[in-house]
Amino acid sequence: MGKKLQRIQTLVLILVMVSTVDSIAQSPRFLPLQRHKVQWANAVIKNALKTKDTLQLAEGWYLYGKIYQASGDWLTSKRYFLKSLRLQEKKGASYELARLYIRLYSLEWQFFHYSESSHYAQLAKQVAERIKSDKALSLAYGAMQGLYETDWSEGSAKPYPPPNLDSSLYYLKQREKLAIKTGNQMDLAAILTTLSHRASVKKDIKSIEYAQKAVSIYQTQNDTLNEIKARVGLLNAYLTFNHLKKAGQEIDTIDAFQRALSIKIIDNEHYKRSLAQSKSSYYEQIGNFKKALENEREYVALERQIIHVDRDGLVSRLGLEYETEKKEAELKAQKRELHLSQQNQQTQQRFLGVLAVLLVGALAASIAFYRISVKNHRLSESNALLVREQNHRVKNNLQLVSSLLNLQLNRLTDDATKTVLEETQLRIEVMSVLQRTLYTGQTLGEVNLHDFLNEIVKVGLQTFGYEHVQVQTTISPSLHLPIDHAMRIGLIVNELLTNACKYAFPDHKAPKWSLSCEQSNHHWTLQVADNGPGFIPEKPISKKSSFGMRLIQLQADQLYATYQFEKNNGSLFQMKFKVQST
Repeated sequence: MGKKLQRIQTLVLILVMVSTVDSIAQSPRFLPLQRHKVQWANAVIKNALKTKDTLQLAEGWYLYGKIYQASGDWLTSKRYFLKSLRLQEKKGASYELARLYIRLYSLEWQFFHYSESSHYAQLAKQVAERIKSDKALSLAYGAMQGLYETDWSEGSAKPYPPPNLDSSLYYLKQREKLAIKTGNQMDLAAILTTLSHRASVKKDIKSIEYAQKAVSIYQTQNDTLNEIKARVGLLNAYLTFNHLKKAGQEIDTIDAFQRALSIKIIDNEHYKRSLAQSKSSYYEQIGNFKKALENEREYVALERQIIHVDRDGLVSRLGLEYETEKKEAELKAQKRELHLSQQNQQTQQRFLGVLAVLLVGALAASIAFYRISVKNHRLSESNALLVREQNHRVKNNLQLVSSLLNLQLNRLTDDATKTVLEETQLRIEVMSVLQRTLYTGQTLGEVNLHDFLNEIVKVGLQTFGYEHVQVQTTISPSLHLPIDHAMRIGLIVNELLTNACKYAFPDHKAPKWSLSCEQSNHHWTLQVADNGPGFIPEKPISKKSSFGMRLIQLQADQLYATYQFEKNNGSLFQMKFKVQST
């Protein structure tokens, strides 16, 4: 008999917990987003923004939080509650602030987050006590009661305290005083039902008195459904103290309610199970074993059903918690990406401002930046990407200058002037090819000489219309030169190719042109030859010499190179220079 009563008491505890808060073991019942409520929240926020009413805006965010909490989207709900909280906290203590803390407490409680639940419950209690609001205090004491009677070991937060029923009872009694003070009969009836169970556990005869008062209140309020629930509690109290006659009367009353009103006891399996077990215990004690067996079977069936519901509810809760944590991680990642993107945009804008300066100055800055990047072995990948971006912009500017020269060429009628501009356009194209090579290359601060010079030769021949010229290049694909050295070599090769197109290839039946570049240790040798009539410039080169010859001499001097022209079945240019490793 003792074990039977103990099982009944356990079921009553579950019954009471379900009557005060939604059972965490059951699958949560969520509502779809209700359009009229969303429209109302939108109207509140719109009016708040129009009138610049901060408190009304906070209320709008709060309404959104309630809507999404009811729909089961707890992450979105929490986000709106926190937006409302930031505004409410600035206005100081109020009922609305305490109400927000209670909402956040319930969200954290749903996931068994003890630290967060305790934090918000304590804040709600502090605010309610400060403003001396009975309504706020009732909410806060209810949160504190739930905090102390919850078994937090089901969650993952550690450390967590064991249930403290004495502290829970203290806040329950505080709620009773407030319900009596304010005359809230429905709250008082629910509290009395809980007190009845607590007294029953302690073998206190007051449990019957508490249950009777709860039944009486529900009768007065014409709340039949809650009256039936309260009578189940009263039935268990009678069985606890072996008042079998009164227990039988309560069973008859509950059954009569169901027959007369054509309703089921309650749509909650915990109450059904409690009633079935109470009936089984009653019929067993009076010797009606047939009915006792029938109710015991119903109890077992409900027990299995609840186990399935608990399992499904746990899976559902864990799935929601997983999705919530995943969304939080995604939001943090998006914030980090947004912050990095903003930093990159700011950096790019600074570089574009620098590139707005003169073209030559931008190119010089690019070369200097490359030299620094070569010496800085720990330069991050992000800085390398920025350098390539700068290089790309310089290349575009060079192409723009080349396009402008081309437009000007179309308007000129003087052949000599057009020739000068065409040669200038080719020299700019050398720098443009250099920039393209840098932009597409995998190394910073160095140029692949094979790709660079071959591109210059290809562009030059296309410009003069000599694509049919037989070209032979002997350059190892592994040869690389620093940027400034490569640019000077490119200008020299371009001038020599231009001279060949102007003087060696015209009227030649089988024009040929060759280019070779070799390296031995730090010593480099460049040779350019054609099969034209041959050309030896005057020595020394003076101001009266052509611009092309002066440009070749200037670039050779910058390389500290020695060079010479020879006639050998055409023109042969040979230059030797030295490049120190960096």
